Amino acid sequence: MTGGGEGEFGALLRIVDELTGDQSEISGIAKRWRTLATGVGTHTGALKRAAGTVDDAWNGGAAENFIGYMARYPRAGTALGDALKSCAATLERAGSALETARGEVQAIYEEKQAWLAGQRERTGGAVPAEIVASQAADALGRAEHSRRRAVEAVEAAVGALGGHLGTAFFTAIPAPGDQDFVPRNNPAMRWVPDPDFRQGRSTQLAGYDGSAPVDGGTGGSGGYGAGSGYGPGGGGGSGGTVYPGGSPGGPVTIPNLGANPRAKAIVGYALDQLGDRYVWGATGPNTFDCSGLTLRSYQAAGIGIPRVAADQWVHGPRVPDGEVQAGDLIFFDSTGDGKADHVGIVLDPERQTMIHAPNSRSVVRVESYGDYSTPRLGFTRPGAG
Repeated sequence: MTGGGEGEFGALLRIVDELTGDQSEISGIAKRWRTLATGVGTHTGALKRAAGTVDDAWNGGAAENFIGYMARYPRAGTALGDALKSCAATLERAGSALETARGEVQAIYEEKQAWLAGQRERTGGAVPAEIVASQAADALGRAEHSRRRAVEAVEAAVGALGGHLGTAFFTAIPAPGDQDFVPRNNPAMRWVPDPDFRQGRSTQLAGYDGSAPVDGGTGGSGGYGAGSGYGPGGGGGSGGTVYPGGSPGGPVTIPNLGANPRAKAIVGYALDQLGDRYVWGATGPNTFDCSGLTLRSYQAAGIGIPRVAADQWVHGPRVPDGEVQAGDLIFFDSTGDGKADHVGIVLDPERQTMIHAPNSRSVVRVESYGDYSTPRLGFTRPGAG
């Protein structure tokens, strides 16, 4: 009894096709989830900046409660984005297991086809059917083992994904209309206009890589992130002109930092924090005080500096006014005692802009130090030389 063998070994190809189709679908889903995670981050970032503008323009208990309420949305967005990325990674691992199994089964098929060709050459074309059937059974058994491992990986992924089902992200946030910052709910809760607020153009730094000027654009993720500073200016509670959106009434231009890796690392880290809330004593990762921001920015460049502004000023070395560079520290003295009580990071010496965390009513932002009302002590360049 003889046989051709193609039909028996063809069953292996059907397993290969099955694994290939599953892997392709899983990869597509994982990619869509990663895209969704990016979109969530972009939209919640925009919401965070919009809430900051409200915080810039209004004072009073209602405004404070509103900002506290709105802070839930970026947190929920971050949690949702992390969950989506975690699920995507889980699917990608399952897809990798399927791809491995597909390769193993394809190799078994090619091995048996080579065996069959060798048998035909030796026998002149006739191969006993029972021998072919035995080889086919061996091949299918090995292929099933590979397929089973892939199926188990997919089942494990399904179980892991199930752990995220039913998790409340945005739906856990109570309805805004029920909150006490809504005037009809609590008339005694006041919205008080900030007399220093001045509406201006918002600043958006999209995909900044430290080497090109940014002139407006759309916020997003990637590079050094996107964001707009907002909030009343001031070192230690005083300060300069308010620039909603984080710039002096217009777009922020980033100096070319391509030839200065030190400044690129320092400024890049600081720009990544635009919009993060000021919290006294905080050093990140999502809240900062003025010297906490400078501390972490310099650490990003591999440079250690003291923790507080006064000690950072003493640490030096000093830089003359005419030799200031992006990434240098700029210090202010609001009390006139010669001690630094506020510090920022020079962004563009030509335009006299800095990145700083002004005070507890504000966020990390870009602002003009040329117009800043708090007396300036000077500049330093830690790590120079």
